[in-house]
Order: sequence, then structure tokens, then C-alpha cells
Amino acid sequence: MVQTHTYQEIKQQPETWRQTIKLVLSKAAELKQLFNNLNPDEVLFTGCGTSYYIAMTAASTFQEKTGISAKAVPASEVFLNPGAVFGKNKRTVLIGSSRSGNTTEVVRAVAYAQQNKLAHCIAITTQPDSELARIADDVISLPHSQEKSVVMTGSFTNLLLVSQLLAGILSADEGFLAELSRLPDIGASVIARVEPIAESLAADEAYGHFIYLGLGAYLGLAYEGMLKLKEMTQLYAEAFNPLEFRHGPISVLDGQCRVLLLSNGAIRSYERALVDDVRKFGADAVVLGDGLDDFHCNVKIALDSGLGDLSRSLLYLPFLQLFAYHRTLKMGLNPDSPRNLEQVVVLDE
Repeated sequence: MVQTHTYQEIKQQPETWRQTIKLVLSKAAELKQLFNNLNPDEVLFTGCGTSYYIAMTAASTFQEKTGISAKAVPASEVFLNPGAVFGKNKRTVLIGSSRSGNTTEVVRAVAYAQQNKLAHCIAITTQPDSELARIADDVISLPHSQEKSVVMTGSFTNLLLVSQLLAGILSADEGFLAELSRLPDIGASVIARVEPIAESLAADEAYGHFIYLGLGAYLGLAYEGMLKLKEMTQLYAEAFNPLEFRHGPISVLDGQCRVLLLSNGAIRSYERALVDDVRKFGADAVVLGDGLDDFHCNVKIALDSGLGDLSRSLLYLPFLQLFAYHRTLKMGLNPDSPRNLEQVVVLDE
């Protein structure tokens, strides 16, 4: 197999998760005190591209765990359309994620919020010496998850894991934190089991249209799975809320379409019915998750994690990343050099 930076960064995720967990938990008392002092009415998560999909998953998890109002916004909207982003007379925390810490829109979003006294700004980045880290009020840096590849893989899961750990710390949910702490060991086992399936599915070139489905915190993961395939292969890929998918988009299904559902145990009966419809209309149905015996689908990818829906979410990503990676190789493309992309998007002044 071709050894690329992308492949190495996908495979090393469990060990980088271990380091992220240790780092964030060591700051638990400091983070609790910070949020006690800020006492926010709302928390805004922001980013661009993959980091915006981090924000989507992080906001959903944060609000569900802490009860504090949270939402995700693209970084450009923070400074281009602030009236639709910030609530009036609210104490706001803005959490910006950026692998490089130099993505123009994220840096500008934080600078705008600070200059206009709209929010206390926290940066999550892999680069402690970046512009974002320099200007933010507080920084959580993860130098151990820096990447050489253009496409974000391990940095996505590590930046997201910081927000999940923060939600567990602030909600004092020791059970959730204990489950997150098991991710490195479980993740290593999952990667070993799912990679042969990912490679086999990627080798099947009968499908050229891919649809990723996820609800709640999983919607951001579905978008990220879609983006990995699109970035590396330029194939036609979309992402939807699973129940919303019936309201129009289901019309595109045919024999060249493969649907990948990130199963959420809380809505299992709805998911089973949707998968039945997907197959009825001739598409291939792939379901990922725990406890999949009751699904009638083409392929089941059992994570067998034993974790709750929210703490299990990171485990979906290695399969989605490996599927995109192996399909890229099958097409004779280089995963490290996707078309039209650079590692950092920097806009002109």
C-alpha cells in the first residue's frame, strides 16, 4: 500500500486522542473556573470547512450536555453578518477551531468579536504560535495533532474531542468523561476492524453518488464524511439529516447511489424505516454504529463500542476517512494532493 501522510494521520488517531484527553483533563479546574467567571448565556462554535463541521457537532453536544444555549456558525458570518449571529445583551463565548490557526475568516471572526466587545474568545488549534492563538483570550493548543496532509483527518477528531471534553467537564458528567477516556483503546480496535471493509467498499466503482446521513451531533459528522470524499476524489457527495432526506432529496436515489447512515440509537425505529425506503428505491445502504442486528441493509459496519451515542461519535470518522482514502487510491489519485486545495485558506486583505 502507498504510504502517505494522510494514511499515517488517519491511523495514528487513537494515540493522539490519548494525548488530547490527558491535556484537556489536566486543565479541567481552570476551564471550570473560566466558565464560572464568564457565566455565558450562549456559546457560539465557529470555523471554516471541516472546522465548521466540528462546530456543528460540538454545539449540539455542548448544549445537550450543559444546557447552555449553543450554536454553530461559519466564521465568515461572525464579521459579515453579526446581527444574525450574536444575541442582544447576552454574555457570549465564541469558540473558534482552526487546524492552522491562520485561516483568515476564523482570525477575523475572533478579532471582530473582541474589537466590538461581543464575546470572550477561545481558540482551539494545533498551532500554538499561530495568529489565532496570539489574539484569542484563551487557547487550547494541540501540537501533537499537527498534520502534513492537506485534508484534515486526525486534526478534525482531536479538535472536536476538546469540545466534547469541555462539555463533560462543565456538566460534571463523569460517566461521559469516562466513556471519552476509553476512546483511544476502542478506536485502535475499531480501525483495525473497519479498514478492510472500507477498502472493499471503495474498490466497488459501481457507485458514483454518495449520500451521508446523520442526526443531531451526527449531522456534522455526516457533512465531514461527505467532505472527505469530495475533497480527495471529487466524486458527487451530499449530506442530510436522515428524516429530512425524505422531504425531496430521496428523489435522487437510484442504482448508482450509495447511502451511508451514521446510526443514532435514540432514533433507531425511524432509521430502520428509512433504510428500508432507501433500498426500495434501488440504492445501496450502508449503516455504521452499535447494535445493528435489526437493520436490513446491504452492509453493516459494527463499531461494537459499548459507548453512548454522543461519546461514540468520534469512532465513525476513521471508517469515513479510510473509505475516502482507499477510493482515492482506486482512482489513481494522490490523497496528499487534492485538486484545487491548499492546507490553509488565506484571503487577500
